[in-house]
Amino acid sequence: MKKVVYLLISVLTVAMFCYSEYAEAVVTDGLVSYWTFDRHQVVGGTVKDVWGENDGTIVGNPKIVAGQVKDALEFDGSDDYVNLTNLGDFGSQIGASTFEAWVKTGFKENWMTLFKVIGRDCAGWGMDFNASNGAFLADVINLYIKHKSGEPDFKDKILNIKRGCGTFNSRRFLSICDGEWHHIVYVYKPYVDEVVREGAVQVIYIDGEQHRPRISVIVPRFTFIPFTEPVYLGAGNNRGKAEGFFHGIIDEVRIYNRPLTDAEVFQNFESKTGLSVEPAQKLPTVWGALKTTY
Repeated sequence: MKKVVYLLISVLTVAMFCYSEYAEAVVTDGLVSYWTFDRHQVVGGTVKDVWGENDGTIVGNPKIVAGQVKDALEFDGSDDYVNLTNLGDFGSQIGASTFEAWVKTGFKENWMTLFKVIGRDCAGWGMDFNASNGAFLADVINLYIKHKSGEPDFKDKILNIKRGCGTFNSRRFLSICDGEWHHIVYVYKPYVDEVVREGAVQVIYIDGEQHRPRISVIVPRFTFIPFTEPVYLGAGNNRGKAEGFFHGIIDEVRIYNRPLTDAEVFQNFESKTGLSVEPAQKLPTVWGALKTTY
């Protein structure tokens, strides 16, 4: 009888442990691509996308170092970056998106880019650190997305409203260049009001905490168009030219085709396991061992 009790206690303990591990896994709903930068996922000059089909290409010589979760890539701020491709059809879905990464940097001497693509035909998306605030550099994070206005309608013609390129550009005075690990999440969500205005909500989370949303409104209506140029990580792709090279370490980069909720952002912030496929295999293995023992 004691053996049966011990067996049940052991199984319950393992089940609780596995549930805990699973609960710490990252959100996968809407996940487009995920680059862990773990050593076994970096082969030659290729960084494997462990969720989607957008393997990245290394440019320069970023080093594999200890990360927030297993391994990470360290960029020298000179010529290192990762070409993440144009992410397939994600460019056409950029109207609602989430970019997420762990970063560690103490560099404050110049502006630098975490990720960015500035394409032709008014397409663009990205994030800069140490952005210029007038004549000086500051602890500013710059959120960036570019769109193209649609064809003028009757009201536009009456109001003599021009069509062309437009940019949602939101800045936050936030200090993350302190040599510590920080979880950065950029959520972008467009909206349409009851009249003719369209705009966007840009939200940034630092270490699970949301920082003052910025609401941008523009007139007239706009449309997003797919960007054909690749997204660069660790630098900005300005119409094919790399600029604003990142100086520091980047880990656990994920892109979603929808805005994550507060709870989902916090779940990813707390996660220490990434996708965490091990628990599904762990319980049958331990169960078999227990049956053999008892």
